[in-house]
Amino acid sequence: MALILGFFDLLAYAIPGALYLATFAYVAGRAGWIDVPTVLQAPSLLLLITLTVGAFLVGQAATPLGGLVDRLNPFGSAVSVPEQAKEEFLRRNAGAAPRRFLETDPYTLLAAIEVRDKEAATDVVRLRSTAAMLSRAAPALVLAAVVAVVEAFTGPLPLFAVLTGVVLAVVAIGCLVQSVAFRRWVVIRTYELCFWDDDLDGRIPGRSGPDEP
Repeated sequence: MALILGFFDLLAYAIPGALYLATFAYVAGRAGWIDVPTVLQAPSLLLLITLTVGAFLVGQAATPLGGLVDRLNPFGSAVSVPEQAKEEFLRRNAGAAPRRFLETDPYTLLAAIEVRDKEAATDVVRLRSTAAMLSRAAPALVLAAVVAVVEAFTGPLPLFAVLTGVVLAVVAIGCLVQSVAFRRWVVIRTYELCFWDDDLDGRIPGRSGPDEP
């Protein structure tokens, strides 16, 4: 399981980082800051390792920007999504309304799930990593779209640059929409797992048990 979680974490950071690196490489190549053909002549394994590590580090450095995107996302902020997810869960499972786990933070509940069943928690972690990857990728795609717009005025293929910019902008919007969807699924899936754990309410700190008045 540790290997699986490490793979999800790598994707959550490395894919957005790779988008930033690709944009920088393009700009640097166009500006003459680096000689791209010379770089590509490096040993394949060394180049792959360097790019992977670089993408991961850049993705880590861009994490605060991804957090800002989550807070300002016009399709659903980090504050509103958990409440919306709880409402959707209760619409599907009205009998869960009296359960005390609904009063607990979903991320705290995920820790409780991991204590009892790490395999079940893996599915939630996968959704969280995907949501993080999408929100962190959106700023990189917007940056790439801006570069494409600049290329439309300065490059040799303006029409292609405009089309590329439009596609990148649409994909960035799609990432914002899907990041909200995945964050909602994270909360719903967490509640679903907790719903079938009859002993969970009694294990919540400060609670004596599910039958306490």
